[in-house]
Amino acid sequence: MTTVAIPFVRTEASQNPNLRVRDGGDPAEPYMRAMTVAFASVRRWNPDADLHLISNAAPEEDHHRELRRLGVEYKLVPFAHRPPVGFAARFEASLYLLDALGSLEADTTLLIDPDVLCVNSMDALLSHVADHAAALDMQFPEDEDINGLTRTQAAALHAALGESVTLPLHYGGEAYVVPLALAPAIMARCESAWTLALSRNLEGLTKFTTEEHVLSYALRGVPLKTLNDHIRRIWTTHTFRQVDGLEGQLTLWHLPAEKDRGFNALYGPATDFGSWFWLADRGEFLDRCGRAMGFHHRTPSRLAKDIAGSVVSRARHLGACRRAHP
Repeated sequence: MTTVAIPFVRTEASQNPNLRVRDGGDPAEPYMRAMTVAFASVRRWNPDADLHLISNAAPEEDHHRELRRLGVEYKLVPFAHRPPVGFAARFEASLYLLDALGSLEADTTLLIDPDVLCVNSMDALLSHVADHAAALDMQFPEDEDINGLTRTQAAALHAALGESVTLPLHYGGEAYVVPLALAPAIMARCESAWTLALSRNLEGLTKFTTEEHVLSYALRGVPLKTLNDHIRRIWTTHTFRQVDGLEGQLTLWHLPAEKDRGFNALYGPATDFGSWFWLADRGEFLDRCGRAMGFHHRTPSRLAKDIAGSVVSRARHLGACRRAHP
């Protein structure tokens, strides 16, 4: 049995700098709409999948109603790994994944972020993974800052936990495949990493700050495959775009900048079982979703902002290069 689960913890809006919340708005609302679309997309292409929402608070009734229509089961799990105040500047809520991991019951669970869109059957992905754990290798340069920690610094922390000093890979948090048979070993290693992070935090030292850092250590201890042929983190901000026209070859799109934009545009079709979202062939589905996410056929206003953002980004990059090499 394979379950697709979204872990979601209600916490401060400041813990997600990729989300813009209007004054007085509920910071959870864009997430709830996005995850409804995410679950709907999984159901659209994988009608027999078991869908679970893992959260520390029940969804509002209107969202709960839509999730029930999609066959999503709800599991209440407290945020036991909530970090102490000041632990990190952002993304502290990501550590709720450690609590979600401890609640898994399915033979295989695919954990995804709320801003992940499924655009194909997951059969090939699951066949590729087989009985391994799996995650997305982000292929960051060794000295790039990744939310407060470089891979070089992570290597020292891994060594303190008994691993070799070889440079570790860094796995993205958008998708993890966890076979139930490997879950105890993964959780045990997560707890070791979490204990080290808390102790180093007290001393003001570098530490694991997000679930990506913790899992990048934990996954070194189990049979592992990468998901790079099946999912990609696709940035669509005005200053940074990673759209290459090959997105249709993937199974899952992770779209961090689209929670309050593209996913919001898809919410209506995703909750209408008579819409194109449910009835179109895959070609039309990809085209319409690509439009919503700004891959192509961008509106004049969005295109203008993207062009302006690209100019600003290029100017900043050139300025940084000149400062580094006067």
